[in-house]
Amino acid sequence: MINKVIDRSSKETTYLKIDTLQDIKYMNNFNLISEILLRWSKIKSNEELDRVISSMNEIAFYHLRLKEERDTLLEIVSEYRQDKNRAIMRARKAEEKLKEI
Repeated sequence: MINKVIDRSSKETTYLKIDTLQDIKYMNNFNLISEILLRWSKIKSNEELDRVISSMNEIAFYHLRLKEERDTLLEIVSEYRQDKNRAIMRARKAEEKLKEI
């Protein structure tokens, strides 16, 4: 992962930092809400509270799925960019060799 970050542009590195901070905020907020809901359910559970807890779990899994998909997409785009850059470098080297001939 660190090598991938080093290979990325400054803009992408900044995006990763912002994304990490947003993830931390999300997890902190989610944990706070989860702890309160669990405390309430231990005190007195009811159908409405159980539905809220279930919905919070669905939100968490949805968020994780979106994050995984985005991270995978960013990785694929990064690989495509690296492939393109390698192809450009090979083409430039070939052009230089042709000029020598």
